[in-house]
Amino acid sequence: MIQRLSILDMAPIDYGTTGKEALLNTLELARTADKIGYERFWVTEHHNLPVVASAAPEMLMGQIAAATNRIRVGSGGVMLPNHSPLKVAENFKLLEAFYPGRIDLGIGRASGSDGLTSLALRRSQQPYSADDLQALLHELIGYDANQQARGENPFSHIIAMPEEVSLPPISLLGSSQYSAKLAATEALNYSFAYHFNPIGAKEAITLYRNLYRKYHGKEAPPVILGLSLIGGETDEEVAVQKKIMSVKYLQNIGALKNVDLSNIENITIPSQLQSTATSYLSTLIIGTWSELKKQLDTLSNELNVQELIISTTQRGFETRLKLYKKLAEFYKLNKL
Repeated sequence: MIQRLSILDMAPIDYGTTGKEALLNTLELARTADKIGYERFWVTEHHNLPVVASAAPEMLMGQIAAATNRIRVGSGGVMLPNHSPLKVAENFKLLEAFYPGRIDLGIGRASGSDGLTSLALRRSQQPYSADDLQALLHELIGYDANQQARGENPFSHIIAMPEEVSLPPISLLGSSQYSAKLAATEALNYSFAYHFNPIGAKEAITLYRNLYRKYHGKEAPPVILGLSLIGGETDEEVAVQKKIMSVKYLQNIGALKNVDLSNIENITIPSQLQSTATSYLSTLIIGTWSELKKQLDTLSNELNVQELIISTTQRGFETRLKLYKKLAEFYKLNKL
């Protein structure tokens, strides 16, 4: 049964608006989520994407934490291969110092960008490798004042300031058995991105729980399930948003070009791209408000998860705000 709802926000930039407007919308959404009972508010790391304004999650988190009172604020996530673990530790220890007990450190391993942008970020020609993430995590954890470094590393005597402040709780974000195994091995919290791999969700979550119990002799922390939604008041509203989201997706992957987005509802998706759009939509939870609740309840029961972290990039800030408010009403979240 669903006990907690959270939000993952990308600061989506609607057609005809600016990145600054998107960031201000994120702040307003966070204030609302804080008031209506959401558990946590995480922001993403994406680079060189004209439709997403959330490129520096730790900076955005500071603004959100300052504008809210009780909601947990986190990264969903910091893409660790993009950064030095020392700098990540310093950033998040600083946030924890100012907002103790309210910060989450969500870690991912995807680049969040294209290859050239990754090079601009990392200044390294070394390819991304899943094998690197565990070593980077060990280095990061080694900067925690209250945790023993996991294994030797050449930076173990460096102090991440402020020295006496602990790192916030670390969650590993993933959508595969690799991430499930790593989170269990390292005794980390785990958030599974259902919208990236709906078919593999049950297997990965079960693996995480079984391995955590095996390695640490106790039950794993509650898994957070990440979902992407499209919702509306009527079937007609939902159909329009599905069309908009399909066109945006096809544009983002370079399959649909030279489209006038001001008239997006009337755009015809070429037949050869229909299957691509349909496959994308199959990873989302879609429906009217009551239909969404039924689907969320079913998933929660099937996967035995009690917390969902919800994301939506459907067009229109007011439509996104309404979606989150409707879910809060359905699940009777505790308002301030």
